[in-house]
Amino acid sequence: MSDRSQSGKGRRAKKRVLFLAQTPPPHHGQSAIAALVREVFETDADMIIDQRWRGGAQSNKDVGKKSFGKYLGFAGFLLELMVLALIGRRYDFAYLGIAPWAHTAVRDALLAGFAKLLARRTWIHVHGNGLGDLMAKPGLTGALVRRLLAGTEVVAITEEACQGARASGLFSRVLPLANMSQDPGEPRKTTNGAITIACLGNLDPRKGVLDFVDVVSLVGQKDERVRGVIIGGATAQLDVEDVRERAAGYGSDTRIDVTGWVSEERKSSLLAQADIFLYLSRHDLAPVALIEALAHGCAPIVLDIGGLAEMVGSDLHGNVIADTEQRASLGHACAMIEAYLADPKALERDKFLGRQRYLDAYSPKIFRANILRFLAQPDDVDDGHGDRTSSLMANQTS
Repeated sequence: MSDRSQSGKGRRAKKRVLFLAQTPPPHHGQSAIAALVREVFETDADMIIDQRWRGGAQSNKDVGKKSFGKYLGFAGFLLELMVLALIGRRYDFAYLGIAPWAHTAVRDALLAGFAKLLARRTWIHVHGNGLGDLMAKPGLTGALVRRLLAGTEVVAITEEACQGARASGLFSRVLPLANMSQDPGEPRKTTNGAITIACLGNLDPRKGVLDFVDVVSLVGQKDERVRGVIIGGATAQLDVEDVRERAAGYGSDTRIDVTGWVSEERKSSLLAQADIFLYLSRHDLAPVALIEALAHGCAPIVLDIGGLAEMVGSDLHGNVIADTEQRASLGHACAMIEAYLADPKALERDKFLGRQRYLDAYSPKIFRANILRFLAQPDDVDDGHGDRTSSLMANQTS
């Protein structure tokens, strides 16, 4: 993306951002959040965006795969950034994401190192668990990663992630910023006696897609009012037909709709018709999918992994299932759905609480306001190792 000259007589020069992150496609949580951050930078903060990205996945099926083409593209990307540094190009901010658990973590740390050369402040948006493990990596790799990330500012999406980042002592600032999704408006769900249970996410067994099929099928064998919908595109691990075959094995092929990839409008329409959001992932930190379901007024049922218990909040703490042995956790999920079938008023109450949780913690207004607050912080002021960041996170998650 080319730079644009924005200077003008009598006007303050616009700040410039080196945006080293991929926005959709492919569409997944990290790229979707990056797109939202970019929108705030460009629209709300009126900044000049220089977005650069090479060497990443080209589709959801390509996510997580290693290839010579990716390595070559990334090498060219680093060379491009090196040239910018040598010719004296400088920015006010640099922004990039990191998934500490993934094999791309070292790649992202290298980008952070170059970003520090090019920008006065570098933000690293942490997506997923494992920042502490990454910081504690032994040997030369660990030492390199720590050196590359030292002095950057961590954007952390849960309180646990904030605490881990502060404990490392490596970062100049820790900025707590819960994920968000757009507001679809007040839910207008119709009740016809049936209960629709939804799952949203790319088809990945680690995200509980097959467990969802099992639970909905088992409950459906006892009560005909149950319907399920799985919204998400194929991955290298699972295709739409794989999931449909799983459902057919239970005789649930007409009970569970596996949509594959759908448009944003279709996704919103399907979530608007759902009553329960059943998310049995063992692979997430703070999934945007859960926030989207809360926004549509779904009652959540989730495993206690990552920041999911924090996300649903204290009013819905009973909807969080302990991450124990798989058979026990699936049995617990079945029991919770059966309880809703027996008590429709409880379901309506929790659907309302889900929507309220979204409004209180994950709305665009809160997301935008906090990014603008972080941007306005002086370059030479840290977060006091907890006082400021804790209060901000409390505002988002209380």
